[in-house]
Amino acid sequence: MFSDNFNPKAELCSIEVADIAEFPTELGSRCLLLRELGLNAYRNTEEELFEAVTGSAQCSEYLKICLQDSRCRAFWERFRRGVTPFSERDPVRLLGYQGRYRVSEGKHRVCLAKRAGVKTLKAYVWSLPEDTESLLSPEGTPGRYRFRYLLDPGCRSAASGEAAGLWVASPPGVPPGRFDFSPALLDVRQDTDGEFVPLFAGLSYRVSVTGITRRTGLFGYRKFISVESEIIIEPTHRKTKIWLFSIPAGEALSMRPAGCTHLKTVYRFGCWRRRHFKLLSRIFFGSF
Repeated sequence: MFSDNFNPKAELCSIEVADIAEFPTELGSRCLLLRELGLNAYRNTEEELFEAVTGSAQCSEYLKICLQDSRCRAFWERFRRGVTPFSERDPVRLLGYQGRYRVSEGKHRVCLAKRAGVKTLKAYVWSLPEDTESLLSPEGTPGRYRFRYLLDPGCRSAASGEAAGLWVASPPGVPPGRFDFSPALLDVRQDTDGEFVPLFAGLSYRVSVTGITRRTGLFGYRKFISVESEIIIEPTHRKTKIWLFSIPAGEALSMRPAGCTHLKTVYRFGCWRRRHFKLLSRIFFGSF
């Protein structure tokens, strides 16, 4: 993204480190702190890394661990002299929106600067036209959730009840599945014959699809499809992205562009961002 938009002739800006919204987590395998915390950049989830890096930020003992690494120690020596390390040949690059910044390049330097209490650093800033990167707040609690809707095969928009939707990020080591690449409804296509299917540790679901007949009027009968879904989210689930939501079945199945006012978040955990919400809204409601 930066390769097409970054202007190498632009002047470096002085940025308040406190205005850099988050600790970066993409620190690779060379981060001594992650190793000391028993974490691996490629075997742990973004959420596990984020929790560890952020949670250890105020502890001086962890800063000492960082400074045992020759590279981070070199960063610190330059920061102490008021110089941003390697800003001439490998500048820090930030995404900016309304005075808040996120790291694109220079993650180790920014991590050290935030951890060591550096006040300012020099960086190139690419201004975003809108906020796509702010974290969404967690919602809901783990538990067992059931949903049911009736589908009229002859008129999808006449469906009644609530349809469940799920979006996840399977942790490293678990092959990505149907709910990884984009949000998906637990509908007739996900039928598990009522049997629970585990997605990863602490999260499983089932979908049961059955045909029913109901009386319509004095002598008429009509066939419907009943779709029941159940999701179990255990309190000990793996720390990774989970987003369980519900939508009125008539809106979800007809894909009416009615806006996302009727989408209800049941449970959301993990580093979900505004761009994820925009994608979900666009898929189900044509918004944005």
